[in-house]
Amino acid sequence: MSSPLFSRRVVLKGLGATVALPWLESIRAAAAERTENSPPKRFGFLFFGDGIHPDEWWSKGSGSELELGPAFASLKPVKEKVNFIHGLRHPGNVCDGHAKGAAGILSGIHPNGGREIRAAASLDQVLAKRVGDATALPSLVLACERPISGFHESGYSMMYASHVSWSSPVSPVPAEMYPSLAFDSLFESKGNRTHASVLDLVREQLGDVTRKVSSSDRARIDEYANSVREVEGRLKRLQADDKDAASDAIKAKRPPNGLPNQLDAHARLMCDVIAMAFQTDRTRLVTMLLTNNLSGQVYPFLGLRDDHHSFSHSWQGKEFASISRFWVEQYAYLVNKLAATQEGDGTVLDNSCIMIANEQWIAHSAERVPLLMAGGLGGSFKTGRTLDFEKSQNRKFSSLLMTVADRMGLKLDKFGDSTEALDV
Repeated sequence: MSSPLFSRRVVLKGLGATVALPWLESIRAAAAERTENSPPKRFGFLFFGDGIHPDEWWSKGSGSELELGPAFASLKPVKEKVNFIHGLRHPGNVCDGHAKGAAGILSGIHPNGGREIRAAASLDQVLAKRVGDATALPSLVLACERPISGFHESGYSMMYASHVSWSSPVSPVPAEMYPSLAFDSLFESKGNRTHASVLDLVREQLGDVTRKVSSSDRARIDEYANSVREVEGRLKRLQADDKDAASDAIKAKRPPNGLPNQLDAHARLMCDVIAMAFQTDRTRLVTMLLTNNLSGQVYPFLGLRDDHHSFSHSWQGKEFASISRFWVEQYAYLVNKLAATQEGDGTVLDNSCIMIANEQWIAHSAERVPLLMAGGLGGSFKTGRTLDFEKSQNRKFSSLLMTVADRMGLKLDKFGDSTEALDV
């Protein structure tokens, strides 16, 4: 800390733990950063499968006249930061049926049937090869549901149904399901991590930094530290709950140690990890699979007794409507968290592009991609709009993915089924 020049992303190390602090205005940028004083751009993608409840999935107008359907009620506090995108689609054979939509959603490429596994590299991993070396983790790949093995009756590997992120046509990226391990991957805490807070392990350095920065930066560090401790506390309570459950015959079918017993708690913890990953610039690329295709997720906290996929076949029912609303609520939780985190002259959300999408409009219909996109990506996107491409000459979702890549600094001549970026 004695050098007059050091990165705005201060990294503290102690006893096997590494903590990257958020953007601090008081600290001069290192020479390598002087050419780019603006905060970094990030891309996050959340996926849930098997379609949505279409009657509630709508928006009208833009700006002060923006109206939202019931599916988007949780986004009203931040609707000026979100684009509600309708009418984009992939080629029908990419996302039709249930067995291959997850693999195709971020690539726009139809996976092979039969025993030869062949999909395509997903956008997050294409970007990771371009910008991933700027951060400790090239990308972070998370999931809230276990991958499925075997083959679907349609002849496609179920690997396609449970992996959104692909590093190559034959290599899906393994997703981390355990919030505690995802948390550890951000801070590289090792032997002592189960016994002490990562902040305790770097206490002396943290105090040294705090004394040398402005009052606004001290408030920013305090906010960040409270966030880390809050997530650590929830993880410890989760571990305690697991120990109690191990001796409780009634809870004999609980998830393995380290996983929350209910999906809502699991999803929120994962969203907290994503927020910290972006806030500390440990990675700029995150994907999270919320449900597989043919999902077996259950929602007892919504009063539902059956599994996700079964309800998708009654896509007009109130039960499936509540599932669609639930996943948008998790997205809204993450968007609100990023919008509340200051960075430079704006927020972390202002410097990010956070999508949530489903591979199908309704069960077995790929006529359009249900899609939301929050954040301005460092001024690259105007937000607070309804964007309807239903009658547009270019309705390719791959074109929008090309646009995201371009505005993150990677010019692509082709991606998926598209050779032109979308003007949004």
